Amino acid sequence: MATKLIMFAALFGHLASAYPPTEYKSYDVSHYDDHAPKPYHFEYGVKDLHTHDIKSQHEVSDGHGNVKGSYRLVEPDGSTRVVEYTADHEHGFNAVVKKIDAPHHHGEYSDTANRHHYESLHPYEHLSYDKF
Repeated sequence: MATKLIMFAALFGHLASAYPPTEYKSYDVSHYDDHAPKPYHFEYGVKDLHTHDIKSQHEVSDGHGNVKGSYRLVEPDGSTRVVEYTADHEHGFNAVVKKIDAPHHHGEYSDTANRHHYESLHPYEHLSYDKF
């Protein structure tokens, strides 16, 4: 039994000296300066009347971790969702969501006109697939 322990210790000692610990290079502060937050301004908008995809967003950052922005989009029911948000290190992410009801045009369209308009926007919905 003692012979086995001596052999094990010799083998372990040999492996320990054969594979020295890996040294890791440390990075200096200048490496992280390249990735420091920078001020930016971002915005975009889409207004596709064919698909009724209407939305926009804008966002601003001061480069110190403070972000402020908003986005708005027209929902399928015609209402508009508006989200205004801020983010910083002290308060985290905060958003205020508002819903603006769709404009109602009283007496301008009849029920038949509305249904016809809906069918024209979705031409495949009323098709029957029993033929296939």
